[in-house]
Formats: sequence, C-alpha cells, structure tokens
Amino acid sequence: MMNLSKVLGIVAEYNPFHKGHLYHLNQAVQLIQPDYTIAIMSGNFTQRGEPTIIDKWARTRMALENGIELVLELPTLYACQTAELFAAGAIETLHQTGLVTHIAFGSEYHNIEHLKKIAGILAEEPEGYRKLLKSYLNQGLSFPAARLEAIKHYILDTQEDDNLSSQIIDQILKGSNSILAIEYLKALIRLKSSIQPIIIPRVGSSYNADVIEGEFSSATAIRKAILSGQKLDTISHTLPNISLKILKDSINHGRGPISMNSFEQLLLGMIRQASPSEIASWMDVEEGLENRIKRYALECTSIEDFLLKAKTKRYTYTRLQRILIHGLLRMKTEDVIKFGIKDGPSYIRILGFNTKATPLLSKLKKTSKLPIITKPSHYYRHKSDNINKIFQYEILATDLYVLAFPNPDHRRGGQELTQGIVRI
Repeated sequence: MMNLSKVLGIVAEYNPFHKGHLYHLNQAVQLIQPDYTIAIMSGNFTQRGEPTIIDKWARTRMALENGIELVLELPTLYACQTAELFAAGAIETLHQTGLVTHIAFGSEYHNIEHLKKIAGILAEEPEGYRKLLKSYLNQGLSFPAARLEAIKHYILDTQEDDNLSSQIIDQILKGSNSILAIEYLKALIRLKSSIQPIIIPRVGSSYNADVIEGEFSSATAIRKAILSGQKLDTISHTLPNISLKILKDSINHGRGPISMNSFEQLLLGMIRQASPSEIASWMDVEEGLENRIKRYALECTSIEDFLLKAKTKRYTYTRLQRILIHGLLRMKTEDVIKFGIKDGPSYIRILGFNTKATPLLSKLKKTSKLPIITKPSHYYRHKSDNINKIFQYEILATDLYVLAFPNPDHRRGGQELTQGIVRI
C-alpha cells in the first residue's frame, strides 16, 4: 500500500473559486508540503442558504484545475445549515477518510490557541456557559449574539485566560471565518481527531464585503458584480484564468448565473401553499416563526422584500435564507437530527479528481470508514436507510437547482444520477 505522510484537507464552497482561494491553497501547500490535497465542497446550495452561482460540477472543475487533487461533496443535509452543523459534517467526513493529516482554514483572527480555548468551551459546554447562553437567548438575542455574550462573560467571570479580553472575544466572534474556524476546531475536539489544524491568515476583503476591492475580493462581491450584469472581463483580475474560463463557459451555455432571485416564484409559492404546521416542521423554524413566514410570504411580492420584512433581531437574514432552502428541499428538523446530528455523515461522495491522484483513490477505498459513492446511480446499493435518505436530498436539490438554469434545455430532472465524476 502506498505510504502517505501528509494529506491536506480543505473545507470550501468555491462559489466561485477566486484568487483568495488560490492564495489560501498555495499557502497551505507551501506550509504543509502534503502528498495530496483533498477539498470537501458544498454542492448546489451553500451554508448561507443560497444557491451557488454555477453548479457543483463546474465548481469541482475549478478546484481541480487550480490544484486540488480530490473533491468530495459535503451533503446538502450539512451544507445549508448553521456553522456548527456545516463544520461538523465536513470535519467528520475528512476524519472518516482515514487519510487526512492536516486541515487548513482561513480566519480573521490568527491566534489558534485563543480559538482552541473558545472551541473547547463550546465542545464541552460547562454548566456556567449553558446558563449564560440560556439567559441571553431569553432576552431575545439571536443565537450568534447570545453565544458571543455567553462565551465572553464565561471566560471573563471564570478568569480562565487573562489574555482573552472582552475586546478580543468580540473581535473573534464577529469574524465569519473565525466563527467557522472555531467550529472546525470544536468538531476536531469532539471527534478526538488526530488531524492537525493550521490557520492561513485571510488576505484582502472580508467574507461579507460586497464590493470589488482589488485582486483579493470576496466571493460575495464577485457574485454581486456578476448578478448585477457586470461584464466578466471587468472582474477578471479577481479570478484565476481557468476559473474565469469555466465561469464564462457555464454562463455562455445557460447554466448560470444562479441566485436566490432565480427561485423567487417557486419559494413564495411554496410557502403560500404550505400550512403553518408544515412550515413549523422545517429545520430551523421554532417559536411560532412559521406564522411570521406565512404572513410575509402572502404579503410580499419578492424574496428580497420577504427577507427584509420577516427578519428580526433573533431570526437573521441568513437564517431565513436557510429556512427557505430547508422548505424547498422539504428538509425537516427530525430528519436533520436523525440522519445528520445523531448518526453523522453516512458516505463519502467523490465529485472529481485529478488522474494523478489515482493512487490516493485506491488507498481511500482501503482506509475509509464510510462507504464511497463514485457512481451516483448506485447509491441505493449500499442498502442503508441513512444513505438513501441523505442522497435523496442530493437528487432533489439538483432537480430543483437546474430549474433555475437560463437555458431551458439544461433543466431536465435526474441529472444527479447521470453526471459522471469530473476528471482532469
């Protein structure tokens, strides 16, 4: 059997793969010197509850052409969830490969020991922290805001770390990538994983920046520019050449760009025809939120208007977007708990690979603790209720996603089962 000393794991959405992603990859490879690099990537819907701007097969090609050697898919059941579930699904999948030795991720805050300290509190949930969290939630704060206050006051009250001031904790927990970094670390702690975490400092714009700010602009800004009708050549400096080519090809063939607005009528129609009790069963809907969702879906004529009016201090814009996707996919709380939270990832799905990584695939088949899906149409052969249920979400996600393609010739159903592995 081939001996691998180092295999690098990266969690990504690559929506699309831009120069910041390339910088992160190159820095990680330079630092770790891995034998191979594996990315686990979201499919056609993202952690923020949005459809990806182009489909997962095009984005897989972007990743492979830019230096990733193997792309695995993060199941939709995890991909469009909170940072906690997103990270848990991704980290456990990488852990279960039996191959990954290192994971590299970006963060606005670079002191990994401070991030580990916070991650440890979240992983162990001491009683004092839990009481504080409950208190702040009862005050009507959103979960992220309540968690920030609870962590801050728990650390300060217990004086666990004199170097972690209130200002530093604020800084950490208000950075989108820092929050994800903590969740990755928390997942590693809970799994007692031997995977070594490495922080690669972010460069350029913040994750949420929505304007083009030079070569290292955020994916959010790049998507906004594309969706506003800006010519791709005007943002070409933000993308590797091969990413730009793949993006252009997708758009020219009418397979993008896709946005939340592409599903506007479908989403509003879905809510209008759903009963409040049905809406209440969707993941992330609680405490009577179903009535608010129903009310504004009847009142509003656009998704943007719906999100602006329905959001509250506790139910953020992003959370509402995720709820819409949960509703679209009929993703119920009980299913996420049963098949996601309780049992964890049930399979490893290969989206694409570089043929130079064929030896890596051979070893993966020997080391993986989970079944490997290479041919999607054969998913049912594993005779597992968990695999069947989770993969059926993938089939539905793609069947609905392709309805948004500008070119109607590409909207046929069943593509999840007919698209082969991307090879370069």
